Amino acid sequence: MKQRILVVGGLAAGPSAASKAKRVNPNADVTLFEGGEHISYGICEVPYYVGGIVNDPDHLISYTPQRLEKEKGVKVKTLHLVEGIDPVRKKIVVRDLLRDKLAEHPYDKLILATGSMPRSLGLSGEKGRNVFNVKSLDQGLAIKQFIDQEHPRRALIIGGGYIGMELAEALRNHEMQTTLLHRGDLPMSGLENETRLAVKQELEKHGVAFVSRSHVQELRSDTTGKVVEVMASTGAYEADLVILSLGVEPQTTLAKAARIRVGRYGGIQTDQRQATSIDSIYAAGDCCEIRNVVNNAWMYIPLATTASKQGWVAGENAAGGRAVFKGVIRAIAVKVFDQEIAQVGISSQEAAESGFDVVTESITANSRVGFMPANAKVHLTLIADKRSKRLLGANIFGEDGAVLRANTLGVAIQQHLTIDQLARLDLIYTPPYSPLWDPILIAANQIGKRL
Repeated sequence: MKQRILVVGGLAAGPSAASKAKRVNPNADVTLFEGGEHISYGICEVPYYVGGIVNDPDHLISYTPQRLEKEKGVKVKTLHLVEGIDPVRKKIVVRDLLRDKLAEHPYDKLILATGSMPRSLGLSGEKGRNVFNVKSLDQGLAIKQFIDQEHPRRALIIGGGYIGMELAEALRNHEMQTTLLHRGDLPMSGLENETRLAVKQELEKHGVAFVSRSHVQELRSDTTGKVVEVMASTGAYEADLVILSLGVEPQTTLAKAARIRVGRYGGIQTDQRQATSIDSIYAAGDCCEIRNVVNNAWMYIPLATTASKQGWVAGENAAGGRAVFKGVIRAIAVKVFDQEIAQVGISSQEAAESGFDVVTESITANSRVGFMPANAKVHLTLIADKRSKRLLGANIFGEDGAVLRANTLGVAIQQHLTIDQLARLDLIYTPPYSPLWDPILIAANQIGKRL
């Protein structure tokens, strides 16, 4: 009898898991269930579609259901919502949304890739016809359609995280008056304050009104169901378009109902094989917590790169393999108008909370030889442990390839390099691309003087 492997969720981790499972065991019967219409698309690309950088939404889709079935041998059932798991009988309950019919499907191995869900304000106006989040391709399509048809002039973004930054630029591309309300003092709370200040300045430079310490209290709608005014602790704001960018949380309703262990952040906890606390059930992606290898702490880090890798491991092991996923350092980047922003590793606050003796150092240097036409300033902050001299984290921002330097720093962090080892890396020097002393080497030598 063929092994039956069922996958729940079709965004990043799910297709990765299903494809890998079929590759490891070509004789397995692998079926993927997705409640929505689309699978395997990029959430990170949606702001660029909204902003008009990407014109064809089909470019955001890596695999259609038909292509995944044809090329990978995976059965795909879209518009099929999994409503329950019976771990004892090894069956899932699935609702066919088109026919509104329930059916049970048995499994030998089950992979949960249920993803995340957008956080909510908990206010009635969130269902307004001009209020959107950017958690799905359908939402991205709806925002673009609303802009094209209604031509809004005033946009309000609630939340100052990564997606909020990208949407600010997208809306300014449409020449909208854009205001961003944020609960904190500065945007992008996970970064170092110097980097966060630079982000705020870049927003304001490009006409985005950034309002700090702003707590939304009410969304006021007109008779047509459109939100026309947002009441906050900092005042009243008129709006034609409202974007909720409040972050996400793990979608673990199914897991909790099946009594699968979850952690302090509400995400599923797995071992290095992506196995959950219940036999024959694996999990991967944004529904999971993950171990940060820098401080060995459980964190919630919802990233497509991580989801795809976890899915790969879950799929291989569900099909009988022995793959392991040891964790991440956290490597994140975002474009904020003309600035490239990246964070790798842990922040200085996280390092201190983890018991490290924290030392930080910030420098500004040239991206290339100073007289070259494309040269720009690169601002780099390193975070190190004074006792071990390990590099723990870094922030970088600038206009000329700054983000790619973060990859070098990420490797150094993942390999537990010391600052002394970082300072002695053999990096490229050629005037059109990099100066004699790369900004990474300059920063390493500067922080090394304090260790």
